[in-house]
Amino acid sequence: MLNSEMVTKAPMFANLLVGIIGVFIVMYTNVFFGRRVALYYEIQARIRLSQKRFNGVINQFFLAVIFLALIQVSAILFWAGCLLLLNLVPSFSDAILFAGSCYTTLGFINDILPFGWRFLALFIALSGLFSVAISTATMLNMMPLFRNAWLNKHSAHIKEILIRHNITIAGIEEIDTTIDIKTKKC
Repeated sequence: MLNSEMVTKAPMFANLLVGIIGVFIVMYTNVFFGRRVALYYEIQARIRLSQKRFNGVINQFFLAVIFLALIQVSAILFWAGCLLLLNLVPSFSDAILFAGSCYTTLGFINDILPFGWRFLALFIALSGLFSVAISTATMLNMMPLFRNAWLNKHSAHIKEILIRHNITIAGIEEIDTTIDIKTKKC
């Protein structure tokens, strides 16, 4: 641990070094674990679709989204740990609140860092912006299999409602064809 005099008089180089290394670790962790969550979902969803276990695909999707959120929580905990390790904040709760405020870019906590370390908040925010974007893109890439399962599960009910109300939607036959084609590929 650093003593308080070193922390308050930290040169900009140390501030940049901690920030750049922190951003790299957070981004690498997000990509590494996010891709594993997405790959596992892809495999499990295709298996369940081929078995016509549509609720399993839907549940697997929500489980994957929870894991993506936990990756973000772990990044906030990482930044909080860095703040504590460098003696930049007085307590664990302050560290989590400040890191979470910066990471989510909500800014609901005042800047509590010593003057020489205030630039670190920008690195925390930068890592949060890109990490949330990566998780969002990962989740959106998982949506087609989720949509396929949902349409398969509810297609008879959707058709029944459309017929009952005498509604024709251009492309409803395409949905049936898409369901059949995607189910056969899985």
